[in-house]
Amino acid sequence: MKLKWLGHACFELTLDNGKVLVTDPYDDSVGYPPLRVQCDAALSSHGHHDHNYFEALEGDPEIVNTPGVHEICGATVTGVPSFHDDAGGSKRGQNLIFVIEADGLRIAHLGDLGHLPDTEEQKKALTGLDVMLIPIGGFFTIDTQAAVKIIETFKPRCAVAMHFANDYCHFPVSDESEFVRLTGAARLPKEIEVTKEQPSGCCVMAY
Repeated sequence: MKLKWLGHACFELTLDNGKVLVTDPYDDSVGYPPLRVQCDAALSSHGHHDHNYFEALEGDPEIVNTPGVHEICGATVTGVPSFHDDAGGSKRGQNLIFVIEADGLRIAHLGDLGHLPDTEEQKKALTGLDVMLIPIGGFFTIDTQAAVKIIETFKPRCAVAMHFANDYCHFPVSDESEFVRLTGAARLPKEIEVTKEQPSGCCVMAY
């Protein structure tokens, strides 16, 4: 499987069968160059403009934005309910954690998770992961310290930071520097090959 960071919380996953899944496509207001990507399926963790801009997608992709198990493009995608804040959704609403099982790998995309996982369903979803795509910027999501706690609790083989401030994104969120300091995260290219062995540890992908 190939994993490519397109910016913000948007990743492109190219499966071994050639099918392409995209997570949380963002609109032009986020600050990154305009998103235009061909894909077969798109996952959206919630209905905010920086996570559900399907107009950026080409190829008439199937949309997955509901809880439960979805068989799509040769992958099993499970949407697990969570909240966009630490107040039961009263501030920012619902969020979906997606677990993607394909090519012998388990990858979780945490969307705009705003709290520590606290249900058995959430804990089960985050156990035994090869890759965890996790927000670290705070304000709209968990912050870096909460992200590190989740990583230490569930011990994914690899954790990839997302949803943080940088030269493109100027949302009122923190950058990746504290995450790198606390975890020793490696800086990787914007596109990597994911196997059962590599990558490992924490990382920040280049844009």
